[in-house]
Amino acid sequence: IAEKIATTTPTTTPDTTAPVISNLMATSTTATSTRIIWVTNETADSKVWYSTSTLFTIATSTPMASSSALVLNHDIPIFNLNASTTYYYLVTSADASANTATSTEQSFTTLSQ
Repeated sequence: IAEKIATTTPTTTPDTTAPVISNLMATSTTATSTRIIWVTNETADSKVWYSTSTLFTIATSTPMASSSALVLNHDIPIFNLNASTTYYYLVTSADASANTATSTEQSFTTLSQ
């Protein structure tokens, strides 16, 4: 007597949850550069958008520094800044499923020359 062996295809639940951004800060700030660091709860890419205007809108003309590496600990340097200037920034991180998180706007001031 032959038995039919049932095979099932495992179902996967699609990832629809964006990463959670935490511990966001500017560090190692000099007159012309800074590092923006943050942590996500799942691997994600890293983008920092910055401007000298507050409440800026992300656009193709908005300066941005980024890394496409999917990491938990994000560290993006920004160079060629003006001394004694307040910059506003926000970060975005997208996971492998393209779920994107956006931080609130933060600021830092570069040192004098």
